[in-house]
Amino acid sequence: MDDHEQQAILASVLKTAVDAIVIIDQRGIVQSVNPATERMFGFGASELIGQNVKILMPSPYHEQHDGYLDWYEETSEKKIIGIGREVIGKRKDGSTFPLHLAVSEVESGSRKLYTGILRDISDLKAVEQELKRLNATLDQRVHQQAEQLHQAETQLIEKEKFATLGRISGGIAHEIRNPLNAIKTSAYYLLNARSPSPAKHEEHLQRIDRQVTVIDSAVTALSDLARLPEPNATAVSIPDIVEAILRDKQLPRSIEVRKDFPTDLPGAWVDEKQLPIVLKNLIRNARDAMPDGGVLELAAQVDDQQVQVLVTDTGVGMTAEVVERLCEPFFSTKARGMGLGMAITMAILQKNHGTMQVDSTVGQGTRFTLSLPIGGDDR
Repeated sequence: MDDHEQQAILASVLKTAVDAIVIIDQRGIVQSVNPATERMFGFGASELIGQNVKILMPSPYHEQHDGYLDWYEETSEKKIIGIGREVIGKRKDGSTFPLHLAVSEVESGSRKLYTGILRDISDLKAVEQELKRLNATLDQRVHQQAEQLHQAETQLIEKEKFATLGRISGGIAHEIRNPLNAIKTSAYYLLNARSPSPAKHEEHLQRIDRQVTVIDSAVTALSDLARLPEPNATAVSIPDIVEAILRDKQLPRSIEVRKDFPTDLPGAWVDEKQLPIVLKNLIRNARDAMPDGGVLELAAQVDDQQVQVLVTDTGVGMTAEVVERLCEPFFSTKARGMGLGMAITMAILQKNHGTMQVDSTVGQGTRFTLSLPIGGDDR
């Protein structure tokens, strides 16, 4: 390819290029521009050639440009040359717009020239601004929705707290109102009877004493539930605890007890005084659920790095509603009792990092599955 062909190709590239191409000398004087430069800036080629390229720049780029060229001539340190960067261009009508500028150095005989390729990035900047606006709007909407969700959750928690408080208050009222009525009746009798016999006088005083004890027991149980001490965890043998409870409980002959404990069952890492309370409550509930007899199965296994203790009965079972409220303080399906046993059971499990699952079918029975952390060397 000869020089004439190369020049023809170069002229074609300059003419058809979409980007503006400006060639300047070492003093910043424009030597050549392509048609895209004329369209982009609104100047004719004759208006630009021979002028300092600063004509295409607004302040402060206008004032800084000669300093860049002088700095490069003195130090050869490139601040623009060979490094693409965003700049601001100025059209003939004075309007400005964003540009991407790439500058390269060209040796032409004894002269050094610089070629600048400029691309109008107005559309790109507009898209960036729109994206920023949309992101800001999205962030604001996410924040608003998160705040609304937080408020809804707070309201729900408050409603649940009030609902639970209402049920607990109802339980407390039930446990205290009956003894208070008995006390009130006896006090009324003692205050208004004209000549009560010593026996009647003693009977009503004893009734008052008994009912005060009932009230005190209810308040003490609730206080103990609220102030349950922190557990002192050690490796506890589940089979040993079960055996001790069974010896103490003396279950009716109508209840068949089946046990299934692996010989290599690891100990549970729990409080050795608190876990027996849990198992006693579950065994007692199983006994009460089988008034006509049945089967009580006590088993344990290791699953997912936990000791699982299973207490299964073939008793009357529970509805889903009862299961849901089972651990609620003062809730009970029994004719007698304060309904704190399962609440204390759940509190103990939580403090010992354990969980409980309840599966029950009316008329078929109930299974309680306790999951406890493994103790000892297996912990």
